[in-house]
Amino acid sequence: MKRRLTVLALASVVGIFGMSACANPTDNVGAQQSGSTDILAAVQKDDTIAAMLPEEIRQKGGFTISINADVAPVKFVDGDGKITGLNPELLRAAAKVLGTEAQFQEGTFDAMVPGLEAKRYDAIASVADFVERQTRIDFIDYLKNGTAIIASKNFEKDQVTPEQFCGMSIGYARGTSQQGNLEKYAQACADKGAPKLEVNGYQNSGAGILSVKSGAATAYWGDLPQMSYNVKTDPDSFKIVYQEQKSVLGIGIHKDNPQLRDALRAALLKLVEDGTYDALLDKWGLKDFGIPDMHVNSTNRLGGK
Repeated sequence: MKRRLTVLALASVVGIFGMSACANPTDNVGAQQSGSTDILAAVQKDDTIAAMLPEEIRQKGGFTISINADVAPVKFVDGDGKITGLNPELLRAAAKVLGTEAQFQEGTFDAMVPGLEAKRYDAIASVADFVERQTRIDFIDYLKNGTAIIASKNFEKDQVTPEQFCGMSIGYARGTSQQGNLEKYAQACADKGAPKLEVNGYQNSGAGILSVKSGAATAYWGDLPQMSYNVKTDPDSFKIVYQEQKSVLGIGIHKDNPQLRDALRAALLKLVEDGTYDALLDKWGLKDFGIPDMHVNSTNRLGGK
């Protein structure tokens, strides 16, 4: 597997996950991964589906996937330095159906979409499927998404509205839709002479979550599955004070590569059929977020952005 992290950077990511994702990450991750081997070991190659794979992918022995592995439990680096979570395991299983390998390349969120548009890798795993991202990219939508703001358990309010953001300090991961939303709300606070909304951009969500735990920021706005996971695994530190559920997460494939898109979608649907998809959703605590139809560009069906 192609890895692009130095030992120092890897240690940093693992450290962030350990401090921010759950109260006892070693126990939680260990328990979850104990079932991973059995689930993936049962997956078999499907010759008919494998024949759909582009010849160039077969020749190079796998497809390359850009991933920002800092969004537990969807995708993260565990204590042993392995990329894991629902998304990587789902793609490894799909690769087995296709008789090839999923080759992950770690990077930052804000570089993923531009990198795929420039064809520096074969897929991205994964980003919210917004209509404006579909110009050059097709998304195989596999997980319901949304956004949520977490605050310290001791924050004075249990729920806030956008009108109450003024006076708060809220973080976001650079390149996400939350960045644009927060910039808009910050300007609205300024326009009406309300207390300033401080917005803080972070390179990854782990750093943003840690800022809340350390008291450096009031709150952090991230993806709903990850925020829910942090509250569930560390309820003494976090609570959700704002929530939206208006989007889906998709595995992105360049529009110039429809053969790979169709082969990968067929493999994913095979995993739905044989129960692997449900088993992985259950293992990672994401049963309520599943999209078994694996539609392409389903944002168009949802009518959202």
